[in-house]
Parts: sequence; C-alpha cells; structure tokens
Amino acid sequence: MTISAEEAVERARRHAEERGWPWREPVSVTRHRAYLILGRVTYEVRSSSDRIGSNARVIVAADDGSIVEAYWLPR
Repeated sequence: MTISAEEAVERARRHAEERGWPWREPVSVTRHRAYLILGRVTYEVRSSSDRIGSNARVIVAADDGSIVEAYWLPR
C-alpha cells in the first residue's frame, strides 16, 4: 500500500508535534525515489517552506508511512 502526499504531510505533522516542534504553513512535499527505476519511494515534508530556519524536515516512507528521518532546522 502506498500512502498519498496528504497522508505523508499528516504523519509528518504528528511526528513534529510529538517532539514539540512548531508546525507552520506553507508546507512543501517532494516525492523521491532512491534509484531511477527501482528503490524506495519517500516523501520529504518541510514546514515553513517559505523561510530560512524554523523548519521541520521529515522524511516519510511511501510504502508503509513510517518516519525514516526527522530534523529540526533552527537556521
């Protein structure tokens, strides 16, 4: 089962809130594949995408919705 970009944003938001990171709009979502044809598909979700700093950056696996990586980018 592959999750949608909207579901990836919701999972990333919940993950950020659990860690006490602020979640601000606008949010950007980018779909990535590890290799050109094969490889794991992930979504990179970033809050406050119009600013430098104060961003939550969360990588969500598209196949099962698990959080692969998560960072708070203060600047």
